[in-house]
Parts: sequence; structure tokens; C-alpha cells
Amino acid sequence: MKLNSRIALLLGCGLLITVLIGANAYRITRRLVTTNEQVVQTHLVLQQTQRIQAQLTNLDNNVRAYLLSDNPYFKGDFERTALGMGRQLRTLQSLTVDNQSQQERLRTVDRLFHAKVRLSAPLLADKLLDNRMARLDSVKRFLELSERARFFLVGMEAEERTRLNERVAQSQRSATVALIGSLMGAALALGLIVWAITLLYNTLGNRTRLNRQLQENEQRLKQILEAIPVSVSVVDPQGKLFFSNQAAVALFGEQLLTDSYSDLLSSIKTYRFPSGEPYPPKERPLLRAMRGETSQVDDMEIRTAGRSFLVLSSARPVFDSDGTLRYVVSSSIDITETNLSRQRMQEAKELAERAALVKENFLANMSHEIRTPLNAILGFSNLLENTPLSAEQQEFVHSLRTAGKNLLTIVNDILDLSKIEAGMLQLESIPFSIASLADSIRIMLLPAALDKDLRLRIETDPILPPVVLGDPTRLTQILLNLTGNAIKFTEKGLVQMHIETMDISDTTVRVRFTVKDTGIGIAPEELPHIFERFRQESNFTTRHYGGSGLGLSIVKSLVDIQKGRLRVHSTPGQGSLFEVDLTYAIAHDTYKETLLPGPNQGLAENQSVTVLVVEDNPMNQKLAVAVLNRLGYESVVAENGEKALELLARCPFDIVLMDIQMPVMDGYETTRHIRNRLRSEVPIIAMTAHALAGEREECFRVGMNGFIPKPFQMEELQQTIRTHLPTVPTVLPRLEPDEILTPAPGVFRLDYLREITANDPVALAELLDAYLSYTPGQLQELRQAMDSGELTALKRAVHSLKAPAQMLGMDEAARLLIETETRLAADDDLTAIRPLLDAALALLDGTLPAIREAAQPAIVQP
Repeated sequence: MKLNSRIALLLGCGLLITVLIGANAYRITRRLVTTNEQVVQTHLVLQQTQRIQAQLTNLDNNVRAYLLSDNPYFKGDFERTALGMGRQLRTLQSLTVDNQSQQERLRTVDRLFHAKVRLSAPLLADKLLDNRMARLDSVKRFLELSERARFFLVGMEAEERTRLNERVAQSQRSATVALIGSLMGAALALGLIVWAITLLYNTLGNRTRLNRQLQENEQRLKQILEAIPVSVSVVDPQGKLFFSNQAAVALFGEQLLTDSYSDLLSSIKTYRFPSGEPYPPKERPLLRAMRGETSQVDDMEIRTAGRSFLVLSSARPVFDSDGTLRYVVSSSIDITETNLSRQRMQEAKELAERAALVKENFLANMSHEIRTPLNAILGFSNLLENTPLSAEQQEFVHSLRTAGKNLLTIVNDILDLSKIEAGMLQLESIPFSIASLADSIRIMLLPAALDKDLRLRIETDPILPPVVLGDPTRLTQILLNLTGNAIKFTEKGLVQMHIETMDISDTTVRVRFTVKDTGIGIAPEELPHIFERFRQESNFTTRHYGGSGLGLSIVKSLVDIQKGRLRVHSTPGQGSLFEVDLTYAIAHDTYKETLLPGPNQGLAENQSVTVLVVEDNPMNQKLAVAVLNRLGYESVVAENGEKALELLARCPFDIVLMDIQMPVMDGYETTRHIRNRLRSEVPIIAMTAHALAGEREECFRVGMNGFIPKPFQMEELQQTIRTHLPTVPTVLPRLEPDEILTPAPGVFRLDYLREITANDPVALAELLDAYLSYTPGQLQELRQAMDSGELTALKRAVHSLKAPAQMLGMDEAARLLIETETRLAADDDLTAIRPLLDAALALLDGTLPAIREAAQPAIVQP
């Protein structure tokens, strides 16, 4: 509500209250008058009642006096009094005509009065004067009538006095209410009037203050607009200049202050940049703003007085509350230098992009040129190591493989660091099992730990989600770097990796990976620098332990890219502890079904597998054929893509190993032809030594099914091929207690351990010793968990025993443990699960003596 309306309303309310006060006073006054009339009437009734009582007494006195004295005066006075009393009774009846109870009393008194008058006649008659006894009896009755009449008259008097008191009290109350109402109304009216006057005064003061502030703000706004290094002009709808700052005058000249702004702009020659065409007037921002449009252009070139400049011009209409155009605010800024800078930046950007492309091509070529021979070196040394060799030859081959792996690590570190610096490293988001990844890392690093007589312990939290979404390659890289460093810098004792669930919700989980060792530790002054590139604690560390000094720098970068956190604690001579916190999305059930341990899958019985190797390098061809033959697969070689298409058109293959960079036709184009021209769905696995970002995605985009980088490990190649071959599922049945059989104890196989230890008897014996020292405690823990019914400990014990059973080829024990783990995850009753555990414990206990015998180096030799 506007202030003027509020003031008018307050004044109106004050006047209304005054009128109401007057009306109330009139009403109360009328009530007082009525009450006073009723009081007067009550007084009259009381007076008449009292007169009638006095006259009644006079009548009695006259009769007694007359009877005693026979004086005729008393007889005459009696008659006069009787006449007066009759008149008084009639008057009293008229005064109490509105009171029924009083009327009833008066009628009774009137009857008594007339009875009294009738009774007085014989008393006053002369002929009865001698009969005194009769007269005395009549007098007695005469007086009794008087007493009865007085009784009713007293009642009338009492009622009238009660009504008198009530009417007096009512009159007093009405007077009090009238006084209070008048005072309150007057106070309220006065308050409203004072409030209205105060508001009016404040309004006048506020308006004065606002006018002063408006003037100050206007002056301040002008100062601000003058200080802005941008041309600002305000124009009315007719094009007349309302305001213009100094920057506008400097840009358009002094004539801006005298000419019409719209006419001035129309006279200025403007051209469209960079074409040089005349700028259409209807597209200029000012004229568009006068039509109610807001616009901005940055391609207007102005040519005046021998100079030309490019401006960024904008205009905006300003409307009032009714929607009528009041002003147009136009601004212009000289962007000639900005445009030149932008051109230079574009040129620099293009130059940087060309440099990045050159760097990318260099990385690709160097990756290919280094990895290709390195692939052959590692592959052939792996094959050579598994042939009969003398001890010295075995040592040479082992050193060759070690040097090749070290070189591959350095090359990978340099390439990864280059990709991180160039922003070419891309993270995947695919389902994987952290527990399975940890088992793989343990298998990969266990030989290195055994070579140094170290204990390697990897523990995973039992409440860890089975499958998460993330980049398993980068996590593997982080954990291999940290755990590998721990093994490298630890001479004795323990290297431990602990994987713990920190925070978990319905969709995400934060996991902490802790790597702890009992190695040489890191000096406090070196801790802030350990994540720098090519940085190691000392020259002795580099000479004694080797390495490029890039591992921790890459770990730090990979953790940062995944928005994780990396911390380190170390004490020289006691060891180091690295903590990595990473957050992953929890995979849904579809991923769990495909990744969690389930029914075993294997090749169909007597299945023959033929692999087409598409590779142009002769050494890589020989290596691939040798590895495939050793894995039991047949192989055919095609030296380029065209040859591969010819072979695929003639005969079918079970799988294709496809090199990417080849002459005549590269791997991408060959894959497109296989999918589009041949309409073949044969699994294609990319083999590449490239190190470019996004190459894996490109492989999948053109239609490939898998990806394996060179140089590859034989086990990695075998696993990749098996993943994409047609398989026949071997369903693991759900065992019921009465179906469990107890196989003969002592059944186990060492094939897998021989493979990962390269058939080294000593290493194999150390692995078996580690199993023998670890397993009895785990079996005891399993029994205790069974007896106590502690499900968490039971799950942990079953999970820890499952992997060693699989590694040692104890198929039945592993199957029982897997079935137990599945039932525990499904919250089955422990009573139904116990027979499975009893059978598994019998098998594991029964194999311990045979494994102790096999742990002797003389026995395990092939």
C-alpha cells in the first residue's frame, strides 16, 4: 500500500472513531435518561406506598378515636382519608402498570381497602353505639384488614427499593462505560492522528533524504561511467543524447555533444569486418534497441578521420513499468588490439596443436620402434628359458629377461609420464573385482618376494563390494609400483598390502589401499620430494636398487587424476607406509554375475583352435607362432591386412590377433573390412606397441573385441584368447549335504606354481613352505568361526583358503569352498553349510602331508 493511502486511511480511521464516540455517547446518554426516569418513577412509587400506609394508619386512628369519643370530626376525617386513599391507590396503579407483581399486590390492597371501608360503615353508624361488644369485634376485624394491607404494601416497597438499587447501579455502570469508551476512543483517535502526522513527517523527511541520495547516486554513477574505459551513451527514444561519458567523446569525437546521437551514428561509415561490406543500418545495435531488441556485435569496423578501428558494440532498451521505451543504453569498446591478440593466440594454438601432433606421432613411432624388438626379446627369452639349458645359460637368459622387463618398465614409465603431461591419459570406467585384482598382484609379485626371502601378505576387507566400476589398469599400475618398490627396498621381513573399506553408500565406496614394508625407509627431509620426477633418495639408491625415479611420480599423478589422496609415512631403518584413498562406483548385479567367481568355463572337449596372426614384423611373427604352439593352438600368419582378408575369405578362423601399424592396410582398416565386407563376427584381438591415448577406445570402436599391448606375457595372451573363444560351461552343481562325497586326500597339482616360478625348484619349495606355514592357522580360524557362528570371520577364512586351493589344483576343495562362499553370501543357514565345510576341511587337512613332502627341493624337480 502506498504511503499516501496509508496516511489517508489513518486520518479516516481517526474521524470514524470520533463519530463512533459521539454515537456511543448519544446512546449511553439516552440510556441514562431512561434509567433516571425509571429511578424517578420508583421514587414516586415509594412515596405513594408510604402515603397509603400513612393514610391506612389515619383510617385506623379515626375509627378508634370516633369509637372512644363519638366526636363527629373523626368520622368526617375518616371519610376524607378514605377518599384520598382511593385516589392514591389509583395513582399507584398507574405508576406500576408495567409491573405485574406490583399490580397483583395493589389489587389485593384495593380489595382489603374496600373491605375495610365497608366494615367501617357499621362502626360509624349511630344505631350501633350502644352495642359495644359488637363494635369491639368489628374494630378487631377492621384492624386486621389494615395489617394485611400493610403486609402487601411493605412487599411493594421492598421490591421497589430493590429495583431502585438496580437502576441506580445500572445508571452508574452506563456512566462509567460512557466515560471509559469516550476516553479510549479519544486516545485511539488521537493516536491515529499522531501516527498519520508522524508518517507524513517521516515521508517528507525520507523524500528529502531520497532526493539527496538520488542526486548523490546520480553524481556517483556519472563519475563511475566517466571512469569506465568503455564508450557509454544513453539516448531517448527520439535519438536525443541524454548522457555520454568521456570515453564516448574520445571514440566518436566532440560532435557527439552537439549532434543527435542517432544522426551521428547514421553518418559514421561502418563496415562489416573482415569482409569490408557496408554494415546494414537495420542490424546496428542502437537502431535494433530502439525497436525493443537487445543486441551485441563484434564485427563492426568504424572509419573516421583517417583512422579505422574495430568495435564491440551493444545496445539495450530500458522500459518503464508500463512497458514504454524510455531510454536506450549503448556501449562500444575498441577491440582492435584484442582482435590482434586473438589472432596471435589462434596462431599460437594452431602451432601448439601441430607441436602436440608431432609429439604424439613421435610417441607412437618411438613406442612402436622400441616395443617391437623388446617384444621379441622378452618373448624369445621366455621360450628359451623353458628349454633345456645349462646353469650358466639359465643365468644368462634370466638376466636377459630381467633386463628386458626393466627396460620395458622404464619405457612404460616414460610414455605414461608423457601422456599425463600432454593430457592424453584417459581413464576407463569398467567393472572389475578389487579382490581378484589384489590376488593377481600377489601372484605377479610373489616370485620377486620369494627371491629375497620376504613374506608378502595381501589382505582384503571382507565387506568390500564384489565388483566396482573404475580403471583396473591404473589401479594395478599404482599398486604394482608401490608394492614393487616395497619389495625392492626391503631386504628382510614383511611386505604387506591391506585393502580396507572406509566409506560405503548405496552407489559408491571409498577404498583405502595401504602398502607397508620393513625396508630401508625414507629420510624426513626427502619425504616432500619423493613424488618428483627422476628423484631418488641418493645416488647410492639409484646404483644399488636401480630404477628411473618415475614410479612414485606416476603414482601421484594417477591418484590425482582419479581425485584420490596419497599419503606416506616413513621412518629410516624401520620401513615405509603408503596410503592411497580412491572412490569407486559400486557395480550393479549384471556385472556381478559376469565377474564374480561362478561356474567354471573351459574349451569344449577336443576343440581345435586356429589363430590368424596378422603381423608384419618377422620376429613378432615367429614369437607369436611359438607362443601359440606352446599354448596348444594352431596358427596361420598374414603379413598385412590384405593377405588377412584373403585368408579369412577362404577359410574360417577361431580368433584373429591383429597388429595395428602395418604396410598396405593397417589393423583398423582391416577390421572394418572384416566386419563390413566379409560380414564376419570372428573375435579380433588388437596387438599393438603404440602408446597413444584413446587407442583402446579406437580399437573397440572399429569392431575389435579385445586389446593386448606389446610386449605381452604368455599368460596374459592365453587369458585374453580364452576370454574370446567359444566355451562350454561346466556347471558347478549346488551340493546338498547328502550328496557330498569325501575324495581321497592328498590330491593336488603343481602345474600352475611351476609355471609362475619358471620351474624353479627352490622358488616352488618356498611357495609350498609359505602355504604350509599359513594354512594350518587359517584352518584353525575356520574351525573356530564354525563353532562360534561368527559369519564375518567365517567368510574371511573361506575366502583366504579358496585361492591357494585353486593354485594347488585342489579342484574338489576349491569347489566346496566356492559353494560355501556362495551360500554365505546368500545368507544360507549355517547348519546347511557345515557339511560342505567339513568336507573341505577334510580335503585340506589330508593334502598337508603330501604338500610337506613335495616342498623338498629334490622332490619338486621335474
